Amino acid sequence: MTTKRKYDFLQCVEAVVYRRLRYPLFAVFLLFEISGYAQPPDIIPESATILSEYIQKRSISGTEKEAGEFLADICRSKGLHVQTLTAEEGNYNFAASLYPLSKGLPNIIFLNHIDVVSEGNNNGWKYPPFAGVIAENKIWGRGAIDLKGVAVMQMLAIEKLRKYAEDMRLPYNVTLLCVSGEESDNSGIITTLENHFEELNAVVAFGEGGTGVSELSHSNPEQPFYCISVSEKKALWVKLRLQMKTSGHGSVPPHTYANKEMTLALNRLLNKPGKINFNEATISFFKTIGRHEKGVRKLVLKHPRFFKPFIMRELTRNPLVKSTLTNTITVTNINASSLHTNQIAQEIEVLLDCRLLPETAPEHFIVEIEKTLGNDNIEISIIKETPSAPVSEKGIFYEKFREALEEVYKGSAVLPVMSPAHSDNNFFRQKGVPVYGITPVLLSKDQLLSFHNSNEHITMEQLQNGTKVYEKLLYKLLID
Repeated sequence: MTTKRKYDFLQCVEAVVYRRLRYPLFAVFLLFEISGYAQPPDIIPESATILSEYIQKRSISGTEKEAGEFLADICRSKGLHVQTLTAEEGNYNFAASLYPLSKGLPNIIFLNHIDVVSEGNNNGWKYPPFAGVIAENKIWGRGAIDLKGVAVMQMLAIEKLRKYAEDMRLPYNVTLLCVSGEESDNSGIITTLENHFEELNAVVAFGEGGTGVSELSHSNPEQPFYCISVSEKKALWVKLRLQMKTSGHGSVPPHTYANKEMTLALNRLLNKPGKINFNEATISFFKTIGRHEKGVRKLVLKHPRFFKPFIMRELTRNPLVKSTLTNTITVTNINASSLHTNQIAQEIEVLLDCRLLPETAPEHFIVEIEKTLGNDNIEISIIKETPSAPVSEKGIFYEKFREALEEVYKGSAVLPVMSPAHSDNNFFRQKGVPVYGITPVLLSKDQLLSFHNSNEHITMEQLQNGTKVYEKLLYKLLID
């Protein structure tokens, strides 16, 4: 049953209750008790209902078309000019604009992706991952934050400008660019820019990247910081493979065998401390936080390079901060060839998700992995490597974005960061287009943990506030 049908049913129940009971307030109380809803349907915002239905369009990478067509139809219904760029099942991409792309106006791109990662283990979800349940003033499901919720915010913000676009010629076009494959092979953005870059005529793009977080300031843990990514680390996905012919029965272990040797090698690799590097984005990050500190801590963070030897341990204590300062290696999959507990595997494969700082050359990093593993029999192959790109400078588009965030979130601080994750952003940066990335809401610890995990959710208030940020940004760039 869709959300709308649920509410229609509740409205019928409400009518019956009102006819049968003499006390309306008691009737309302009874209605909500038997329905399990915390608020009446007329205060569910449009953004929540659209996102709920969008989540229900299951769009794991490679199966985005149905979800893409759903969102494209919503855009058409709101009067946007929709152009399908690629209509394939595994590579569905479209643009929805204030003006037709054929007009050739310089274009502000709101970039998002249609695809999501799989739900993983269903047992960990409070609500079904693709049901789009609205409960507890939240919308639950895969993609609620990453990145369907952002797409809904962006679309509704663009819609607000329609009356201005009809009454006057705005200096820029604004385009919602929805692409596939971001979570897998970036096929959507690659195809789109190969075939439509000139047509899009982008002057700036606003995509994913940072988010709003707290507990960055030691002196004021409640201080909210909104992190706009101006660059990002490179992804290097690596496969390790080791074959060893040994005896096969687990009751008589040989001195050495594949699983043992790989385990020892991984132990050396994962326990090697990463070298801390500062670049301009991280220096600016620490200086901004320093402005909200006191005493010695304020002095140290204002001059992080000078005090580097004294603050390394403190800086690397927070995994998020550490990931912006070092190259990281995460073991994401281990697969051995044995099928039974008492059978010794003759082969083992390990997948590594490596994230490299912009200044790190992948070929040098692979050499370091080889040396650290300390086993010449382990074969190393690269599965995927994402491109490097220049940092997006803090020009007028960044400043207007900062102003919009600070106006919606009073008392907040905005700072540029290097995103530890890779996204579609660098493909625009490679072509000289600045990109500023953020999910413009303050996320809780639970929400941060739900990325690519169970119980992903976003609140109705966050959806509305995020939409306001994009609205203010567009007003500042196009109207003011």
